[in-house]
Amino acid sequence: MRTETIRVDKGLEGVEVGETAISLVDGERGNLSYRGVGVDDLVTRPFSEVAAWVLTGEPGRDFEAELAAAGSLSRWEATSVLNLPDTTHPMHVLQSMTPVLERSDVFHAFGEVGHGLTIAAKLPAIIATYLMREDALETGITNYIERFLTQIGAPVSGVAREAFEVMQILQIEHGFNASTFAGRVVASTLAPVENVLAAAIGTLHGRLHGGADQAALETADGLSSPEQARTFVDRCIAEKARVMGMGHREYRVVDPRAKYAKRLAAELTRGTEHEATFEVLKAIEERFTERMAEKDRALYANIEFYKGLIFRALGLPTRFFTTSFAMARVFGYVAHFMESRIDNRLIRPAVRYVGPCPGR
Repeated sequence: MRTETIRVDKGLEGVEVGETAISLVDGERGNLSYRGVGVDDLVTRPFSEVAAWVLTGEPGRDFEAELAAAGSLSRWEATSVLNLPDTTHPMHVLQSMTPVLERSDVFHAFGEVGHGLTIAAKLPAIIATYLMREDALETGITNYIERFLTQIGAPVSGVAREAFEVMQILQIEHGFNASTFAGRVVASTLAPVENVLAAAIGTLHGRLHGGADQAALETADGLSSPEQARTFVDRCIAEKARVMGMGHREYRVVDPRAKYAKRLAAELTRGTEHEATFEVLKAIEERFTERMAEKDRALYANIEFYKGLIFRALGLPTRFFTTSFAMARVFGYVAHFMESRIDNRLIRPAVRYVGPCPGR
């Protein structure tokens, strides 16, 4: 019987469980790159081009035409979405529809991965159909971002379009995060790609993962002024309570995505009914950072902190925030599915038993 002490880390923090060439999360320096290209460069490109880069690593490749061709729902798919009760959470809609979506020949050159790309292409139409409670509009627009914004009745130009596109690019990929890792566990069993995506989307729904943007915004909604926000932070620190959207397990400095979220939230809400909420969020961030500095700790706002406000300003209801995250991160999930198939091994970690032993 083994008697040596083995460290157990329930969150697997810092434990390397695999290899990837898809993205690098450099938490010490505050950098994020997809296949060797930094996000500061990638956010200047079209979303469909960045998605293609993450998936293939081929410079200049763009999936705009393919995503448009595969992105419409069939009559059966649209009816299935519309027949779901209004009370169904939108993330449950995505998770339940993902395994049953019809196959398409648009991405046939990708083999078994092609169905995953078809699912990725259809997620925006599923979201728009469920949100608007009618078949997603056939807009004739091929641009991935503009088509979705049009389908949900959001502005498609200026800072509104920039804000949504940049946020989606920044959400495509982020290493072995919880939902990506869940997907890779499922992929390691040689389950089909639709199972992998359904599992990953289900994991993303969690409040500590994809749902953090909603939680941060709901916190701000409960505070009436920047002054009250500062008092709230002091109380949280005194009670050792979590301030949602502050800090990130990977980053020891500022989340490189957060600077874009904050700037775009400020620009998008300026002079609107949402500006007061931005000021409350900013006050929470400033007070939290200040209090952490007093404790010689460097904790800052992450991308989720201001992202929810961007989605709200674009007209998305709160419970749809995480679906927008899913329609971006799904391309990362598919990329990891592709990568896992190169040198697959069933993921089956050990666990330390701490229960009673028979006969003792």
